[in-house]
Amino acid sequence: MIDQNAPEFLQTANRFGIKLGLTRMQALLDKLANPQKDLKVIHIAGTNGKGSVSSFCASMLACDGHRVGLYTSPFLERFSERIRILDGKEGLLSWKEDDTYGEIDHDSLWRLSALVEEKVRILLEEGEEHPTEFELVTAVAFLYFKEKNCDFVVLETGLGGRLDSTNVVEHPVRTIITALGYDHMDRLGNTLSEIAAEKGGIIKEGCPIFLMDPRQAAVKPEEAQAAQETIEKIAMEKHAPLTIVENDLARRLSYGLSGQRFILQEQEYFTPMHGEYQIHNASLALMAMKGVVSDEARKDGLLHTTWKGRLEVVSEDPPVILDGAHNPQGITSFCDFLSETKELHRQRPCEVIMGVMADKDVKKMLSILCERWCVPLERFTFVRPEQKRAMQADLLKGAFEEALLDGKAFYNSSSSMYNAREKLTYMDDATEACRIAVARARRNRTPLYVIGSLYLLGQVRETIVSGWEKEDRDETV
Repeated sequence: MIDQNAPEFLQTANRFGIKLGLTRMQALLDKLANPQKDLKVIHIAGTNGKGSVSSFCASMLACDGHRVGLYTSPFLERFSERIRILDGKEGLLSWKEDDTYGEIDHDSLWRLSALVEEKVRILLEEGEEHPTEFELVTAVAFLYFKEKNCDFVVLETGLGGRLDSTNVVEHPVRTIITALGYDHMDRLGNTLSEIAAEKGGIIKEGCPIFLMDPRQAAVKPEEAQAAQETIEKIAMEKHAPLTIVENDLARRLSYGLSGQRFILQEQEYFTPMHGEYQIHNASLALMAMKGVVSDEARKDGLLHTTWKGRLEVVSEDPPVILDGAHNPQGITSFCDFLSETKELHRQRPCEVIMGVMADKDVKKMLSILCERWCVPLERFTFVRPEQKRAMQADLLKGAFEEALLDGKAFYNSSSSMYNAREKLTYMDDATEACRIAVARARRNRTPLYVIGSLYLLGQVRETIVSGWEKEDRDETV
């Protein structure tokens, strides 16, 4: 997705594709005097939950009074949201009130991009390869965080870990590996163990490593065990103390659309984030940040964490929820959430809008939806996000129909997906589809879910949120 408010030099570098490896990145940073060496980093890799765990950690650090740099990807709505600074708890609370708070400012983004561009020009003259877009943006982030004297930087990997551009950090304070799963298999490997090895590449000599229990992934027990053993082997070779945050370490106490309360190691916590998987993510962050920040800051940070696009509740009545469930693990978590909130659908069936990238495991995602759908359905609209990798809306609808025929749900008369084919439609214009759905949801009090690619959410979130807020203002006039 192109943002007109970001330098063309950064965004057009996507023509160089995704190329794993550290040679280009290190050469560029050498020209920039290696700003990353002056940063205290919390380094985070994983298949699912990286963004949420990054946000949890950054919030805890901010609540402890630190100036925190937060680097995440991809951006949802604005290019600048990938690079953010939270200046203590006041900065964190300002972010909750204003989603743009703390993002790298226009002048700094252009100035530092120009500096990076100058160094790239020198590299090319020396016969070096042009860095990728992600490498360029990462370099800008390092420069900005050093310039702003950040106390800590929470650094999310882009893809994998071992050969990811962020893995030039030599001495992180903590390394964290979130939920593992099957994604980017063409680059990371065909088994969970191979993928774990790539993620485990961020483990550094003597640095504490915190791993989410691989059993959290929807995989066979033997696959999870092999992945865990892979991480254990790397940690042992690196003399890195390993903590595995097991699935049953935390216990949920209560749940609602305002958030969920849980207990971890005899301490009670509350997070406004939704879905049982967020309890696992929160537990991982709580364990990792123990000893880095105070216990009070850990609890307070959890309370004030926000992360848009991950089971994000735009409205509670009727429920309007956005979820970037973009792979089989994400769809599984979304279905878990539906199962937990069945009571929301007692009065009216829901409406769903979905758009995905064609290079994902679409067949598996749709199969999970068909088999696990558990609430009454009014309409299911398939759309095509404005991204070159996006799957055409009509093809996605066709694939869903095939999944219905192949799955048990179509033949099970008690299933909420029975006769679902009559309720399927598609629109090429995702933004218009959401605009229509929002109006219909307000008029009929219909629960609305927008799921799939983060590119879809980035495209339509403003339409949904602003449309809802406009209606609320109009009603109060």
